[in-house]
Amino acid sequence: MNNKIQKIYLILAFIVLVSSQILTHIYRPYIYSNKINDYGFADTIGSLVCVLGICFLFWGIKSFSNKDKNRHIIFATILYSFIWESLGLLGIHGTFDWKDIIAVFISGLLTYIIKEVIDIKTNKTKIKNC
Repeated sequence: MNNKIQKIYLILAFIVLVSSQILTHIYRPYIYSNKINDYGFADTIGSLVCVLGICFLFWGIKSFSNKDKNRHIIFATILYSFIWESLGLLGIHGTFDWKDIIAVFISGLLTYIIKEVIDIKTNKTKIKNC
């Protein structure tokens, strides 16, 4: 059963990471060049998918307990929102932006919700097969 769940996470990681690259390289330049107000979505694409992408990739490679997955979500959210954004504040990498911090928290919340949905769906399948 874990192998099936890991495949689901790998597929989701692939979809999230490819989608983020397409949005970053096609959508963002289009929005910027046409001066379209998309309420900050183009600015925060990477932050909206960072926790999703890294957690799903890790969980697709190796099986983890639900408790460990929750720890990964919390760790990734803290890492990306505070540490990564602090690098921008210090002028080391990128720029500091409050919208990115909010987007990372949304990414963490989405990761948790999707993880729970997958757990519920796979547990229902597991119960039906018994």
